[in-house]
Amino acid sequence: MIDVYGMSSPNVVKITIMLEEVGLPYRQHHINVFAGDQYDAKFLSISPNNKVPVIVDDDGPGGATLPVFESGAILVYLAEKTGQLLPAAGIERTTVLEWLMVQIASVGPMFGQLVHFTRYAPAGNDYSVQRFTSEVRRIFGVLEKRLGASACLGGAAYSIADVATWPWIRTVCAIYPFLVEAAARGDALAEWPALGRWFATVQGRAAVARGVTNGDRFLQNDIAAFGAADPDAFDRFFNRGKYTR
Repeated sequence: MIDVYGMSSPNVVKITIMLEEVGLPYRQHHINVFAGDQYDAKFLSISPNNKVPVIVDDDGPGGATLPVFESGAILVYLAEKTGQLLPAAGIERTTVLEWLMVQIASVGPMFGQLVHFTRYAPAGNDYSVQRFTSEVRRIFGVLEKRLGASACLGGAAYSIADVATWPWIRTVCAIYPFLVEAAARGDALAEWPALGRWFATVQGRAAVARGVTNGDRFLQNDIAAFGAADPDAFDRFFNRGKYTR
């Protein structure tokens, strides 16, 4: 059995989708980041970067219990554990890992920064919004070019590169200001047709639907946690105010 510790975020949905894709049983545990659960000593012992998601596999290598933190590392671990969604060797494996790293290094951080500055930052951050909007649109163009030439991000076959990237596209289609008008027409990705084709194909996978449903189970906990959070809790979560390092 695998225990998944998380909240409602694209990085956590990656993991529930992956577990559904590879058919491993798992349990879900909510981490209340607004209450500071991520700084608890017990949680830090399995996730030293104080982030979600993290998994604990009670049947790790040699039968040992193994915690794995950071979503990209978790995806590679689960792929290697099951022999699924990551080629074993060669150019195919390298290509999948390249596009996984694009998600980890570019899609997640840049998309997340735009979410922060459009939804949570105080007024007066016009440069930040413009800078990250421009960078996000650049990344959309990179994904569009790749998916115009390849059925999936890692090549012809669906892989952990697609599992990692799809939840971020799903999330930002619903919340980015420059996508809202197109989303209201039911086609948020109209400007990027190859990306839209890929998105719809992945969305149609039964395991993806199950993974989204289970990942979204964290949402009700987060709604309650968000509602109970005071300004100090938000400062701690965003490392600002008296929590500035």
